[in-house]
Amino acid sequence: MKKIIIIILAILSAGILSSFVSNYFEITKNLEIFNNIYRELEKSYVENITPGELMEETIDNMLKTLDPWTIYIPESEVEDYRERSITGEYGGIGSKIRKIDEFVVIAEPFKNSPADKASLKIGDKIIEIDGEKMKNISTENVSDLLRGTAGTSVNIKLLNPQGEPKSVNIVRKKIKTPTVPYFDLLDNNNAYIRLTQFKRKSSQEVKNALVELDSLSNNQLNGLILDLRNNPGGLLRECLEIVNLFVPKQDTILTAKGKNTSWNKTYVTQKDPLYENLPIIVLINERSASASEIVAGCLQDLDRGVVLGRNSFGKGLIQQNQKLAYNTQLKLTVAKYYTPSGRCIQNRNYNDDGEKDLKIDTVENSFLTNNGRTVYDGGGIKPDIEMPKKENLEIVFALIKDNHIFNFGNTIFKDISFPNSPKEFEISDQIYEQFENYIQSGDFSFSVYSEEVLSLLEESLIEEKYFDDVKNDLQLLKEKILKNKKNDLIRYESEIKDRLAKDLVLRSFYNAGVIEHGLQKDPYIVDAIQVLNKSSSYRSILSPE
Repeated sequence: MKKIIIIILAILSAGILSSFVSNYFEITKNLEIFNNIYRELEKSYVENITPGELMEETIDNMLKTLDPWTIYIPESEVEDYRERSITGEYGGIGSKIRKIDEFVVIAEPFKNSPADKASLKIGDKIIEIDGEKMKNISTENVSDLLRGTAGTSVNIKLLNPQGEPKSVNIVRKKIKTPTVPYFDLLDNNNAYIRLTQFKRKSSQEVKNALVELDSLSNNQLNGLILDLRNNPGGLLRECLEIVNLFVPKQDTILTAKGKNTSWNKTYVTQKDPLYENLPIIVLINERSASASEIVAGCLQDLDRGVVLGRNSFGKGLIQQNQKLAYNTQLKLTVAKYYTPSGRCIQNRNYNDDGEKDLKIDTVENSFLTNNGRTVYDGGGIKPDIEMPKKENLEIVFALIKDNHIFNFGNTIFKDISFPNSPKEFEISDQIYEQFENYIQSGDFSFSVYSEEVLSLLEESLIEEKYFDDVKNDLQLLKEKILKNKKNDLIRYESEIKDRLAKDLVLRSFYNAGVIEHGLQKDPYIVDAIQVLNKSSSYRSILSPE
């Protein structure tokens, strides 16, 4: 028996060693081939090449064959990546910018930022920065010029939407955008917290907001609505800290498994929860991903909260930054994560269009929550309460894409008398009539899917020699489509008014005001409050089927 075991171990070791030697040879061989190609290009290619740019593009294309989240970070982008993805801090003036026509314009000064205090307004056109002309300069280059070390100054010359010039000197500061831009106590002492990303100290922001709302309710909170819609994720430790606010100490909340066993880890809550029995509803949609899905999936699996919304994105992978030579970094996927029930929610396709299949089970497997409810792996987090899909209207998309809503806001903002609260603001019929006149006086146009289908049909009919027989019918159909499109400003008045209101509220009440304004008619919020206010419904959802 002992000899048999020794023989088996010898065979296994030989197999592993053989595999290692084979892989090592393949790597060595291909690196040598690549080195030869690179040397020949440098020596003999007809045009001069830039070695650094060529290498960076080669690396990027290689990593694209793996997954969208494994990326190379060159030295020049390391600091920007750290600020954007980890700390959320940077030195600058504190404003979003966007390109419209030939110039970059101010798109959103953050409240109390240097830009805000210098009276920069949405729609202001950036003409010069420190004496350098900004015509036809990219958004990225303008951003680089506006950013800088805290304490340094920058001179900016602008034109407001009315064509009036102004020049300001702004001292840059360390800008920290909160990941909890808004929280409030809603009807019946239901707390609402919007979390936009998981960055450093996000869990502390959520905790502080919840403690403040609990105090406002005189410690009588009825429930919590945690809004993770459009939250792309972020730092793993922050989402685990948030789960720990509601889950008992020593509960297993996540398991990571990688090819390299050093990445295998079981994450267990380390602290006593602050709100162990508070009813929770987590809001998600198709753009809730990664850390958002960990929070939603953990609370769902542990029957600690109800998930409401749309099926989430489906990113069940963990990335880790590895430092490389010359101050570069590689952010690579090192493991898949599994929620407490044992499921991996990674979507079967990397992309929204489903072009590439993942190397995971193709059959949807079922798992059980703590209470015995059935949940499934693959394809993201499936909500306990599913909301209808929001219709994407071509006219609204076109009005936003072509900057008509933004430009109209520039022209009308100064003439509007705003109420004291964003909740009270509405687009009046008079304002909407002005908008219709603005659109009709310009060259606004948009296409709909039926026109694309009609165009393809026309091409086919011409090719098949049927066009002459039906051209009058096609022309009649085109005229009917055009007539319907002209009526879209009336048909979709409510949806367009909503977009106009968001633009104008942002200018007067900042981002927090936009969120506050939108909550009133938000069907997600209405349904969430109904469930929280009826404890029997909440318990029923979390009960075994």
